[in-house]
Amino acid sequence: MDQEPVGVVVSVADDHLDGLDEVVAGLRDAGMRVDGVLEPLGVVTGTVEEAALPNLGSVPGVAEVERQRGPGVPPPDSEVQ
Repeated sequence: MDQEPVGVVVSVADDHLDGLDEVVAGLRDAGMRVDGVLEPLGVVTGTVEEAALPNLGSVPGVAEVERQRGPGVPPPDSEVQ
């Protein structure tokens, strides 16, 4: 059974911003489907299979990998509204 891809946000290290294209290529090689590159921020967004998620942190120039979070809405019968 195939797993759903995980949405990720990757922060690129400041000292690798000049080589952002190489970092993006490395992320693709590690299994990430890149959806967006925010060059001024050094952020790359996309999806990756759960099994390949740990590979992203090993890409040279990657400072941090975070899972994307969806909106959190409490259930209708919750006390907090």
